[in-house]
Amino acid sequence: MSIKISILIPSYNSIKYIKEALKSAVNQTFKDIEIICIDANSNDGTLEFLKEEQRKDERIRIILSDKKSLGYQLNLGFKEAKGEYLTIIESDDYARLDMCEKLYELALKYNCDIIKSDIMHFTRREKQYKVISYEANLYNKILKEQDKIELIQHSLIAYQGAIYKLDFIRKFKIKANESDGASFQDTGVFFITLSLADSIYLHNEALYFYRKDNENSSIHSKEKIYCVCDEYDFIYNFLNKCDKELMKKLFAVFLYKKFKAYWWNLKRIDNKFKLDFIKRFALEFEPVIDKLDKNFFTNGEIRELKEIIKDPENFYKRYKSPFFKLRKKGARLKRKIKSLFKNDK
Repeated sequence: MSIKISILIPSYNSIKYIKEALKSAVNQTFKDIEIICIDANSNDGTLEFLKEEQRKDERIRIILSDKKSLGYQLNLGFKEAKGEYLTIIESDDYARLDMCEKLYELALKYNCDIIKSDIMHFTRREKQYKVISYEANLYNKILKEQDKIELIQHSLIAYQGAIYKLDFIRKFKIKANESDGASFQDTGVFFITLSLADSIYLHNEALYFYRKDNENSSIHSKEKIYCVCDEYDFIYNFLNKCDKELMKKLFAVFLYKKFKAYWWNLKRIDNKFKLDFIKRFALEFEPVIDKLDKNFFTNGEIRELKEIIKDPENFYKRYKSPFFKLRKKGARLKRKIKSLFKNDK
């Protein structure tokens, strides 16, 4: 059998969800696949389940990881994959059964390094459609070098629901950050792949289901304070080593995505860590405050960053105020209304 797509499923103690994830891979309507399960020596029955399923389906391979690191596991999968393309299904998510078929058809038609679909966020109670790009004009066409900055600026961080040319991954020796556990490594893979790809195609249909209510997910770990910082350090160092001129071109949008990620992280982490993180925020943005591009940052965002840098402790006091939260809600509503008017034109 000629392997067209390698499906990577990294796992660790995922018995609650792994059956649904693996079932969605095994039952893909597209059959020219291999399924590589990279397990970090689970002790909750996950590994035993995978071995049992492997006995039923010769397309399943199991690789044991000696590190409990999503990034390390992904890198093992990148190394072992044999397909023309690869895709990732996380062990608490699942793919639509025609995901590989639809994405591979687009790959044959457009021959891009990355073919990427929208995704569906879901919990036990509801589903919510999420676009990969907030700009409709970026869909259904081949995106090239001139589109990268706009694409990165307006995209949801998600490496899922996509297929990547394996030759592209290996040409640039693309890797995930090998930090401990599941620690937002999708951030690095997302930014690096979009930055280095020669061509990208966005498909406006949700083909991947991303679980939002797994209590063990890294997004719910309020004590993972600086993992986001580690990811942006990893992105900068990787791209700077790979292509310094490209990193210079992308530096303005890199700072913008980093700022947005740090702000998101501030809201996410436990209250007892917020002041320390604000100080880290100030420390990292002080050297670049004069390099922020107003094509990305609003005047209000730059003003807020200057306040954080000038006096982190005073900013933290303001941040805790209910009036601050009300002002933020008002600003978000204003941006939403502005966006709606923009899209109606």
